[in-house]
Amino acid sequence: MSKAEKGQKLWFRAVLFLVPRLVSYYFKIVDLTSKKIFLNTEYEDQICKNMPFACACFHGTMLFPVYYCRRYPGVVMVSRSYDGEIIDRSIRRMGYDTVRGSSSKGGKEALVEMIEQIKERNYCSGLAVDAPRGPSRKVKMGIVIVGRETSQPVVPLVSWATKQIQFKSWDSMILPLPFSTIVMSFGKPTFVPKGLSNEEYEEIRSNIEAEMLKISEQTENKVQELKKIGSK
Repeated sequence: MSKAEKGQKLWFRAVLFLVPRLVSYYFKIVDLTSKKIFLNTEYEDQICKNMPFACACFHGTMLFPVYYCRRYPGVVMVSRSYDGEIIDRSIRRMGYDTVRGSSSKGGKEALVEMIEQIKERNYCSGLAVDAPRGPSRKVKMGIVIVGRETSQPVVPLVSWATKQIQFKSWDSMILPLPFSTIVMSFGKPTFVPKGLSNEEYEEIRSNIEAEMLKISEQTENKVQELKKIGSK
């Protein structure tokens, strides 16, 4: 191994050690210093607190929902991309188990593994439904398959914050900042029956997407309302 390769390996090992810890501490600070407003809480009360569920998030707004849902033991799918190892370790520090794969690499195998863990351990599950490459806010079929094979209700969850950084990435990822107000919306749960036609499953996928877009708009409008009140 050359010196350059050794240096790169040592650098990446340092990143793998430090970043997950920093992520964990950062979100603890955000959680402790921020006010939280929850919309459509009846869906959490009726479903999430009473049975395992499949959480559907958009990649760009998933950061705080992932931290929030750590109270529900579960498994999350993480991509096999270069930064996936960092994300994997960060999520594991929050208490989740993970499977590695995405629609572009190892997705089918990871989906099978995720479904097996859900059934064996009575886990909740989580997917970034438009990952790994988008289009942003376009729900893919993976969450429908999870709901069908596990009989778990699919529960959308989105968040927005009065103080946040929005990155110029394909998903317009947002990072909530400390001392903000975080608004989180639960969406209407969807149960996915077995034995339907491809057209019927496509309709379910489309309905989940419509519900997620609806609560995304609801959440962002609530944040704008809070900002207007705060500016007076």
